[in-house]
Amino acid sequence: MAISRRGFAVVAAAAALSGGSATAQQMSAVTQLGWLRNGEYAPIMIAEAKGFFKEEGIDHKIVDGGPGKNPIPIVAVGQAQFGLATNGMTVVTARLAKDPVDIVAIGTLFQQAPTAYLTITAPDAPPAKPKDMEGKTLGTQVGTEYLFQAFARKNGIDPAKVKVVTAQATVEPLMAGKMDYFLGWVVNQTYQIEQEAAKADAPDTVKGKAWRAIRLSEWGVQLYTDVIFTSADTLKKNPELVRRYLKAVQRGMQYVIDSPNESVEILAKFPGQVEDAKKLAWRFKLQNPLFQSDYSKKNGPLTMDPEVWQGMITFLKEGDQIPRTVPVAEVMTNEYFAKK
Repeated sequence: MAISRRGFAVVAAAAALSGGSATAQQMSAVTQLGWLRNGEYAPIMIAEAKGFFKEEGIDHKIVDGGPGKNPIPIVAVGQAQFGLATNGMTVVTARLAKDPVDIVAIGTLFQQAPTAYLTITAPDAPPAKPKDMEGKTLGTQVGTEYLFQAFARKNGIDPAKVKVVTAQATVEPLMAGKMDYFLGWVVNQTYQIEQEAAKADAPDTVKGKAWRAIRLSEWGVQLYTDVIFTSADTLKKNPELVRRYLKAVQRGMQYVIDSPNESVEILAKFPGQVEDAKKLAWRFKLQNPLFQSDYSKKNGPLTMDPEVWQGMITFLKEGDQIPRTVPVAEVMTNEYFAKK
């Protein structure tokens, strides 16, 4: 059963009244990542490495994601208390699925989504624009075709003039010239483009060239990515865990923003980390600004603007991805953050 706005307030109030120090009650929590542990999950790994979870009385464990590992059902059945949704829209679609999943978004790592249509061009080329995609080939992953259709409508693109082909998560076909645009993240696949472009023996399709990005959030499609969610059951039964968990991750987020160099050193040695120090340093230069927004600077790290959620819900409905709209208060809450 979904928790109402009033229910959220009551639960949050109970959490506040419970008081006590973090050491008064030891708790356990598992975070299910959406992918392998890399720099995009830095706030969570920093919170663990720096002992922020421990200081909140939480015995914390990170579980990697990857192919075939969907965090949503894992959290829904209680195998993990918290999960990371790569695209916040999946929280909405899960709640409105034929077999609804009662999960709720409680925070977000990316305030500004890194999601973009990437292209490779001359270094002095002007910024890419949506209309540039007409007459070109776009590589997009299975299940995201609706995203382009809705993006095209919003930006005056004639979809009939864009050849859409199926792509995996790898950017090699773009670098090989097999497609002109590729749906990816500016903090992920662009690193490989830069590395390949700098090689003396790189193919002409990428050698000496640069990437450009048509970021969805800059062209009318606001969305949250790497959204932290939990089950309604956890919110109801253990609100204090949620409050402490978010406090620890907020501290991790602030540390990454304030101390990127130290964060690189810590994460490069973090167990299971798949990125080296060089890539982490590169990543944070692009990523840290996206971890922040005017809303989060005012309300605190990880907090979410209800208007962005309303936009995501509307976007899904217009793209025929959900049967009906749903009140924002049923899919997200900021009630478990300490008040500024």
